[in-house]
Amino acid sequence: MFPLTSFLLYTFVTSITPGPNNIMSMSLGLKVGFKKTLYFNAGVLTGFCIITLLCAFFCAKLNEWIPEIRLPMLVLGTLYLIWLAVKILRSIYDTKAVEPKKGQAYLSGLFLQFVNVKVMVSAIVSIQMFVLPYYQSTEALAAFAIFIAIAGTSCNLVWSGFGSVASRLFANHTKLINTILAISLVFCAAGFWF
Repeated sequence: MFPLTSFLLYTFVTSITPGPNNIMSMSLGLKVGFKKTLYFNAGVLTGFCIITLLCAFFCAKLNEWIPEIRLPMLVLGTLYLIWLAVKILRSIYDTKAVEPKKGQAYLSGLFLQFVNVKVMVSAIVSIQMFVLPYYQSTEALAAFAIFIAIAGTSCNLVWSGFGSVASRLFANHTKLINTILAISLVFCAAGFWF
């Protein structure tokens, strides 16, 4: 029997926890407001769908490769999250932020997915652990992949809203909040290893 509760819990936890999409969504919401993050988040959704669909349809082949690529993926993912944490730790809240153009925001969200190791790893784990043991049809794989992408992007919108609402808090406590966010990303990176 399909472990629906476990799948939903895993999908929620991996979607709501800090990662590149959520941090970027919050940062953009903080700088330009919630409504103006929608183009970025639409790009995230598009890229997220592409990545999760690719992961779903190539998981069978990845089963053969995972022992060989697991360590390099962990190292790359860890380094990326630490790099992102350092960038956040060094960032300064800019009250005069330049609003990105709609097309640039969309493409930024789209292309972020192709370097977002968290999305790739969580999609692979979701498909491998929860879906493939029970469903192998093209339709089922596509449905699960799109569900995962929509769940992830929904959580990005939550982070965008939080950033928009909390802009005054960020302006007054930038260093503390950036430190907490950076530590959260390092914690996520450490989670790859434990």
